[in-house]
Amino acid sequence: MSLRAKIKFSRVQVSRRPSSGARASARISSSKCCDPVESVQEAGAELSELFGRLKNEELAAKLIYAIRCHDCRKLEQLLGCNCRVVNFFCTSCADCVRICCTFGRCKDVTISFTICVERSRKCCSGRSRGC
Repeated sequence: MSLRAKIKFSRVQVSRRPSSGARASARISSSKCCDPVESVQEAGAELSELFGRLKNEELAAKLIYAIRCHDCRKLEQLLGCNCRVVNFFCTSCADCVRICCTFGRCKDVTISFTICVERSRKCCSGRSRGC
């Protein structure tokens, strides 16, 4: 049995936090101001690597299972330390998760995106779905 499912990405947003909101310790410790262009380039490279790893069928299956079971801890392990789960939600035909990642030395670039996977007929063991 194949674990392949349709994955759809929607509402990918890139935003830059204003530098005035940076912590004083971050400003003092860096020898030059943070460059948002470098941060965006870093974000592109890291996200490219993350989505490239999803070519591995086993890793993709783990990601899909974690989304369907609303397993926040497992998702954050798969995504890496600079990404966190914002929330899980369901549509009429899909289970979805909203993810937020920060990039750059000063964490001045934030990228949020949604991953939706086709709903499974099997329910996760012992998990209330809430949708």
